[in-house]
Amino acid sequence: MHSTDIAKELGVATSTIHKRIKNLESEGIIENFTIITDPSKLDLNITTFIGLNIDSSLRINIINKLNNIEDILEIYELLEPYDLFLKVRTFDINSLKNNVLRIINEIEGVLGSSSLITTKRHKEKVCNILIKE
Repeated sequence: MHSTDIAKELGVATSTIHKRIKNLESEGIIENFTIITDPSKLDLNITTFIGLNIDSSLRINIINKLNNIEDILEIYELLEPYDLFLKVRTFDINSLKNNVLRIINEIEGVLGSSSLITTKRHKEKVCNILIKE
């Protein structure tokens, strides 16, 4: 939403909205601004969720290596049934195998993985927040 529209909706000046956004950025509440694309229009036809069981003593090293794999979009720590949960987008099964799964399986400390390959996206959005006045 454009800042002018936000200002109008809240009944404040546009400069106030810019200032509030800058404050949210400086406080680390807003990490970045993004768009949501239709992956199928970009030929990113495979969205896969991967659960990993890892050696917890190597957790930081494993996460650092996973952060370097471009097709991994999100990394979460879990309580169960996995230690880490990944969201991955690739062009096809072959790129999933070669550019993600093969690399993950070669990382020291990865004890096992389980993949869920999706067939169609029905909803994807970013988090809504309410700003208290």
